[in-house]
Amino acid sequence: MAIFALGFALSSQVSFGADAAAGSMAPIPTTGFTVSTFAGPLAGSSQPDSIAAVGATVWVGYGNTGAPDGTGGAKSQIVEYSTSGSVMRVLTVAGHNDGLRYDPVRKKLWALQNEDANANLVLIDPSSGATELITFGKPPHGGGYDDIVFKEGNTYLSASNPTLDKNGNNTGPAIVRAVLRQNHTVDVYPVMSGQPEAANFTFGTLTRLNLTDPDSMVLTPWGDLLLDDQGEGQLVLLRASGSNEPPIQVIPLQGGMQIDDTAFVTSNRGFLLIADRNSNTIYKLSSNAWQVGAAFSASTGVAATSTTPAVPAYVGQIDFHSGVVLPAVTNLTSPHGLAFVGE
Repeated sequence: MAIFALGFALSSQVSFGADAAAGSMAPIPTTGFTVSTFAGPLAGSSQPDSIAAVGATVWVGYGNTGAPDGTGGAKSQIVEYSTSGSVMRVLTVAGHNDGLRYDPVRKKLWALQNEDANANLVLIDPSSGATELITFGKPPHGGGYDDIVFKEGNTYLSASNPTLDKNGNNTGPAIVRAVLRQNHTVDVYPVMSGQPEAANFTFGTLTRLNLTDPDSMVLTPWGDLLLDDQGEGQLVLLRASGSNEPPIQVIPLQGGMQIDDTAFVTSNRGFLLIADRNSNTIYKLSSNAWQVGAAFSASTGVAATSTTPAVPAYVGQIDFHSGVVLPAVTNLTSPHGLAFVGE
């Protein structure tokens, strides 16, 4: 499908959501989807963000308006839900949580705190709820860590909030490999530079990137790391070794759109969970026709220009060739964390 056609569809569907928002704050699914509340506001916790599906349960990190560098006594709740949305367990960790993934090798849930600076890691045993605090040394990029990917026994972190040089360049790594040590510390090793040369995903043209805002990261179904360079409105693919594609590819998002989490559909049956942070609500997006391998992203929306109206926050399916995110549910306040739960 042509980029123009995709853009037209995006514009018309989002306009519908924006008009409806004036009369209702309820999310509005597009044709083919239904939306319901998985979990409403939780007493004592606020700002749900990262989501991790672990077996027959779902874990959600609540940031509680804490500072992203952990200062001011920031504390977060890591909450375990049943797949029907009932609260099963509430754990409290020091810092502002902004990364939550299950390690299938060690069988531990990783809760990553303080994405701007002073990062810490808490390992959670999902069966017992026991926790273990892990500390980091001096970060090679000057900031914190935002997201986690496990692949073939290795652990990768997105190196967020880098310290830029006087010319605004990220001279540190954008992705690092993390290695746990027996003394409750973690060492990191650069994997992808903050200024990599990348090929445009669609056209193949080469460009030198400057990744000033590495954010969410996910493992694709084909084994690549997909990094969200949020501030620049682009996605970066770090290809798996042995791939016939260029080692690093960039996907510019149409209109400079900024997104947060991306989740891939893993089953024809299931549902997509959406943490709508500022409404303190987790929504459940359902469909009778999920396409395995399809990618859905949480969009922060696009500000109005002199010629186009504002695009409100929504969650939609991303087309990697065009960089367009086609809405699946609109009229959200601030979607962040996503997780697909197969049935």
